[in-house]
Amino acid sequence: MEPSVFFLPDWPPDLSPLLWIALAVVGAALAGEWIRHHLGLPRITAYPVVGMLVAAIAGNRLVAEHGDWLRTGLDIALAILLFELGSRVDLRWLRHNRWLLVTSICESLAAFGAVFAVSRYLGVAITPAVLLGAIGMATSPAVIMRVVAESNAQGQVSTRLLILTALNTIYAVVTVHLAMGVLHQRYSGDWVLAITHPLYLLGAGLLVGKLLAMAVSGLHRWLALRDEYASIILLGLVLMTIGLIEALRLPVTLCMLFAGIVLRNGERRAWVFPRHFGSVGGVLVIMLFLVAGMQIKVEHLFTGGFLALVLIGARSLAKLTGVLLLARPAGVSWRQGLLLGLALSPAAGPVMVAAADLGRLYPELQVTLIPVAMSAAAIMELVGPVIVALCLKWSGERRD
Repeated sequence: MEPSVFFLPDWPPDLSPLLWIALAVVGAALAGEWIRHHLGLPRITAYPVVGMLVAAIAGNRLVAEHGDWLRTGLDIALAILLFELGSRVDLRWLRHNRWLLVTSICESLAAFGAVFAVSRYLGVAITPAVLLGAIGMATSPAVIMRVVAESNAQGQVSTRLLILTALNTIYAVVTVHLAMGVLHQRYSGDWVLAITHPLYLLGAGLLVGKLLAMAVSGLHRWLALRDEYASIILLGLVLMTIGLIEALRLPVTLCMLFAGIVLRNGERRAWVFPRHFGSVGGVLVIMLFLVAGMQIKVEHLFTGGFLALVLIGARSLAKLTGVLLLARPAGVSWRQGLLLGLALSPAAGPVMVAAADLGRLYPELQVTLIPVAMSAAAIMELVGPVIVALCLKWSGERRD
């Protein structure tokens, strides 16, 4: 009779998904430090690559079985980044320099027009072309925030880059949700749904953002938010807001950006994000780019790769032209305008998430919309941080 070996693990061992995720986080952090010190590239360049490798090794079950948990982590990371980005938008500066607001509208509309026109020329149907145009309006808040923070950049280019990113992300999210109303009417013929759904998303989203800003402002008057324990309470408020957003089925991007903007401009003194909050955000940012990398599939690159490259080129050229045309009236030199326009090139993950949600609602869009959006995401997740870092370096504002 053979001895019982029930206490020994199976062979080959069945590794827990938690172990894969932990290995991915450690591997991404180490890879980021390596390329930072040896290649001089931003750390976040390595994170999506590690995510793609982990997803390929662990198989599709890592994302399939734990997609909801990973999506929650992605929403939390995005929420914190967008909240911080919104808190850096000073509306008083926009009132004094209205050409900067005109610049944001111009570069966003130029990007929308370029992506829409190229999409239609290449045979994309009008509805996916509108959604791709909306995606093209936005610059990636995650990439911009992390590269600016990592470079410790301060100056005209970096400050304007943050403001333009926040504004064009808002434009893009609003456009995507207005397009959702058109989709409802086209596919279901329900005019009531076509009108009420976008209004609910935008109106309730702004209201939740306002409530979060009021709660944080009240907390700030009661406690010193630079204290470590007060920062824990702040994090809890953000998590509660995300839970409320999910329960009400509202857009995370719009809620958190608006909350940050209201908080910054409703306070007499400039709002400064707590130092301890950044430690939590750093871990979540690694998770954000890891999850983005895990969701990128090689077949997307082949399916929509050519169209994605053409759209990225048209979009980047349009944004650059829109910024350069108004560089002098907006108060920057041609050189600064050139670098600012180039730095706006990273494509936006939050708006792509919204487009992916639309693709799940309407499977008819998945043939063209999802592959192209994910191809653009894969390309710009790798190239975008490098472009932004170089622009900040050449502007002389990078202080490592």
